[in-house]
Amino acid sequence: MASSDLDPRPGLVRRLRLASHLLADASYDALRYWRHSFTAGARVQENLRARIAIGLHFLEYGMSLRDAQPGHALDRAMRLAADLDTYTRRFGPDATVQIALDALEAYLGFNAASGHDLPALRARVDALVGGADEGLRGGVEMVTASEIREKGRIDFLSFAEARHSIRQYSPEPVPREAIERAVRVAQQSPSSCNRQTCRAWIWTEREAVQKVLALQNGNRGFGDQLGGVAVVTSDIAHWETAAERYQGWVDGGMFAMSLAYGLHAEGLGAVMLNWSVSQARDRALRRLTGIGDSSLIITMIGFGCLPDELRVPVSQRKPLGYALALNQPLAG
Repeated sequence: MASSDLDPRPGLVRRLRLASHLLADASYDALRYWRHSFTAGARVQENLRARIAIGLHFLEYGMSLRDAQPGHALDRAMRLAADLDTYTRRFGPDATVQIALDALEAYLGFNAASGHDLPALRARVDALVGGADEGLRGGVEMVTASEIREKGRIDFLSFAEARHSIRQYSPEPVPREAIERAVRVAQQSPSSCNRQTCRAWIWTEREAVQKVLALQNGNRGFGDQLGGVAVVTSDIAHWETAAERYQGWVDGGMFAMSLAYGLHAEGLGAVMLNWSVSQARDRALRRLTGIGDSSLIITMIGFGCLPDELRVPVSQRKPLGYALALNQPLAG
């Protein structure tokens, strides 16, 4: 396209108006991040739950290394035990506590096997009360390459190429079991320090689905056919530093894609519905759904049962070279 064909630059008044909208919406996001993250210290349960997740992940990470060293991160282990003590006194024992205790026991066992007794940590762990054990686990485990390959053996490229953004649906209700399995798939998504900040808020009752969709601009012509809608969120309360201000979008994006693949694996159709909106629209969805101020709304996903035959956009992907930059030369 010739430069003369590009859109002309808006006038000064319009540029100022656009800039004010951008700054207002950016401030809305920044103030919510400051209000709910633990940048200035852990103040609520979710802040402390996140710090516990970070601590136990650090221990599991260290023990999983090929050259794992006994005694590594003892200071982190002691802080984790202290956080667990605070957590149980304030909120009581639960799954968060049990998983972290299992990780600490694994850490103590790893060190004991190498002749490193840690009496101060042992005393602190023994004083803690765990939550109800519901098959929860922490620490590390041994797996084999053959086990990973056997369970992961799938032509994933064909699976991914068979997924389409679906805009034609049949009227049958979506089975609850299929939704639950799809969300379990999404829970397997990687997350920063295994904090698992994401949640799928899902509605399948027709009236509720249509009320939610009325606040989203990209479902015209097919929204009335959807069997359900999911709103994917990430909890800002699980993020700590200013440098993590965008991490909720990263973790939320992976969770959303995994959820879409999970729905696909259940034989359902799904379509991403973007949530690029003003703060006024964001607040409106929160008022309607009860999604709290600390939840970062990532995207919506519409889904439903597939008709026997349907049309889908080709959505041709760009050549591989556009997406792949392999072994590019480095500076210096």
